[in-house]
Amino acid sequence: MNENDKSESKEPVSSSDSDIFSISSEESFFNSIADIESLRSFIPTHEETESKKLQQVLGVTEKLMTTYDRNQIFHIIIEKSIDFTGAERGYLMLVNKDNELEIAYSLNMDNQTPEDSIKEISSTVINKVLQDKEVIIVKDALNDQEYEVKRSIINLRLKSIMCVPMIKEEKVLGIIYVENRKIPGIFNSESGEVLKFFGNQCAVALENLNLIDENKQYALTLEKQVEQRTSELQYEKAYSEKIIENIGEVLITVGRDKTILKANKTLGEITGLDPEKFIGRQLEELYSKDSHLAIIDAINSKKNTANISCYIMNSESENIHFSATISHIFENDEITGSVIINKDMTEVEKYELEKLEKKELESITKAAVTANDQINTPLGVIIGRAAILNSLLPDDENVQKNLNVIKEQAFRIKDTLNEMKEITKIRDKDYKLDGVKMIDLKSQK
Repeated sequence: MNENDKSESKEPVSSSDSDIFSISSEESFFNSIADIESLRSFIPTHEETESKKLQQVLGVTEKLMTTYDRNQIFHIIIEKSIDFTGAERGYLMLVNKDNELEIAYSLNMDNQTPEDSIKEISSTVINKVLQDKEVIIVKDALNDQEYEVKRSIINLRLKSIMCVPMIKEEKVLGIIYVENRKIPGIFNSESGEVLKFFGNQCAVALENLNLIDENKQYALTLEKQVEQRTSELQYEKAYSEKIIENIGEVLITVGRDKTILKANKTLGEITGLDPEKFIGRQLEELYSKDSHLAIIDAINSKKNTANISCYIMNSESENIHFSATISHIFENDEITGSVIINKDMTEVEKYELEKLEKKELESITKAAVTANDQINTPLGVIIGRAAILNSLLPDDENVQKNLNVIKEQAFRIKDTLNEMKEITKIRDKDYKLDGVKMIDLKSQK
């Protein structure tokens, strides 16, 4: 083969080879159907081969832009690449996320799998297309010295090979690889320009498809997030309602017009009233003794208010005393409702009464202690001295009678003090006189 034959056997195609297809790669993308229709108006209407092929490319491009199924798009790309070029079989290879080529689709494989068929593709041609970002045409692969090292080409007796990059914004998204094993020279610069032009449109379609898939994934993720958040809100709502229902205080919510919107079950537990019967009713129908007036005044003040004395009549027509705390619900600085928490004061008042009684008892105890301290000691002295006088004075009936009266009265006082000790649970204590422990007179009876 002479040098001229060699130079004609492979043809890197440039966009300058054809007037119809002399659109640069930066200008050869259609972003909408309107772009395609606009270009159609400039295509000559006469029956020239190049014009017909361009019309076909535009028609396929329009179809690609309105197809959203990935496998269908892959099939259209390879099917039409074979139609446009007269190839026997074709491969669509895409650059994956690891920046490696992998076969996405193949056609007319004669029952071969893509994994098997990829072994038959000329990696030398593919790598050169990826590097140079240009179309490569091998018209007679069996006699081309540059590719004769590829044993699969010889073994398969490949006659014609064409490989086209799919470029978008200077980035190769993949390649279209077509071959013919029967006819040498079937691919030429014209078919190369057609396939190059078509490949660039396919790149746009693939990028749009990726964007659609990303949007679908985003929508799916967003939908899952919405479902999760909705589930969380439902749980929070149920949890809040459970807290409201099980709180130990009567909780009432009212709207702007003071109408009761919610009454928890604690109202029924404390008063025996049915909470549901008060929904939609006015506050005056719940509160008794005109205590609703104080509640309404507090709501109208638009301030959070605590310790409002109020009453609710129970199912037995008894007024139960409550202490109300009012908080407001705001939306855009406007009150849309209020929450009234009513604390049952029955136990509090009972505790206060018990506290008062305890205080009074403490006063009695203190008095008893004082009596023991202030009376018992001198009383012991009186009794002791009376005993001494009884032994010192002469045995006179009148004197003994008076001493006995003194002792009897002293013992009466002593008994009274002992009774006070029993009432107040005061422990016996030791009273000392002149260093001598006093005798418990009560135990000596």
